[in-house]
Amino acid sequence: MLLRQTFTELLKNKSRSFLTVLGVTIGIAVVIVVLSAGNGVKGLILGELASFGDDWIQIEPKIPSTDHLSGDNSNAQARGAAVTTLTLEDMEQIKQIDGIKNAYGAVTSQAVVSYENEKKQPTIFGVTASYQDIDKGKLLKGRFFDYDEEIGAAEVIVFGYDIANTLFGSDDPIGKSVSVNGKRYRVIGVMEERGSAAFFDYDSIVYIPVTTVQKKIAGIDHILFATAQMYRGENGYALAEEIRSVLREQHVITDPDKDDFAVTTQEESVELINGVFFGISVLLVVLAGISLIVGGVGIMNVMYVSVVERTFEIGLRKSIGARNADIQKQFLLEAVVLTLLGGLLGISIGVVVSFVISVVAQFLGFNWDFVISIPSIILAVGFSLSVGIGFGYFPAKRAAMLDPIEALRAE
Repeated sequence: MLLRQTFTELLKNKSRSFLTVLGVTIGIAVVIVVLSAGNGVKGLILGELASFGDDWIQIEPKIPSTDHLSGDNSNAQARGAAVTTLTLEDMEQIKQIDGIKNAYGAVTSQAVVSYENEKKQPTIFGVTASYQDIDKGKLLKGRFFDYDEEIGAAEVIVFGYDIANTLFGSDDPIGKSVSVNGKRYRVIGVMEERGSAAFFDYDSIVYIPVTTVQKKIAGIDHILFATAQMYRGENGYALAEEIRSVLREQHVITDPDKDDFAVTTQEESVELINGVFFGISVLLVVLAGISLIVGGVGIMNVMYVSVVERTFEIGLRKSIGARNADIQKQFLLEAVVLTLLGGLLGISIGVVVSFVISVVAQFLGFNWDFVISIPSIILAVGFSLSVGIGFGYFPAKRAAMLDPIEALRAE
């Protein structure tokens, strides 16, 4: 009976009820979409990270802290400076650590690569020969360069799948010569089609021995990073600490706060990503919560207007025996119904929008999962109920406290 009366009152002012519900709907939909998109992006990044395997440790240069009390340990790229202290010798020392199966060092550069009338400027990935033993990429034809070609700074090149097709078309590139910044390089291999991983397009790069890139293309003697591969079952955190000790000895560092390198395990990378996305999700949910509060204020204002419009009705009901609790329950239920309708509509819209986002992302080639978490649904419904009760209480209380005689005179 009470619920039917509630819907009757709300339907008397369809436009006002709809606009009131809309504020809550938008807030709830934003919560659902934000959490779903956050889970999708996090899954995408973690999936890309997993594509490298779970047995690696990354070593990168960084600017050493000048004031460890300030916690200033930002990396070289973040500070806009180049740190040149990480070398191939460091990588070789890391390979000697018990528990480390293998390691490779790498630099990146750019150069103009041309064959006959075709010309491209791809990313040059200079790596050690051990790269092929660690990385997940496979050869389509030919071979990868070996250790002798690496230490001899040989002018040999291995192409990614797409750039090989662009430059050579249907021709077999193996054994042919290409120009790299005006110097002749012999093509010895082509990689299988791989796509992108960690937002890095493997099919559009070329591989050259790291020493060749250092001496003949980039003009440097350091490396950009090194990746160490652990034996299965090894403790990544313990090995990372041992790598730090080796590098401190190599770089003559006695104070850990002065480290000019960063060592990161896969577990630490996953923890960092989870932490970042948790913080972003909390921030966005708070922002969405603010919009819900704004919607709640709108509900409260509408309910106050409703109390004023129905003052005579309230007085009449009280004069025939309605209690204060009955009046309060009536108006409070109307507020709760409005927010619940907004919540249910918001959940429906949020799910649909989240699904569309996932479909578009997958169409664009991203490994994006459609995820709607149960906690986000519970949060949306719970918050909408809280808004309805919280912002509906005061107008309902005001309606319940009206004096029946004064209310009847209002007519």
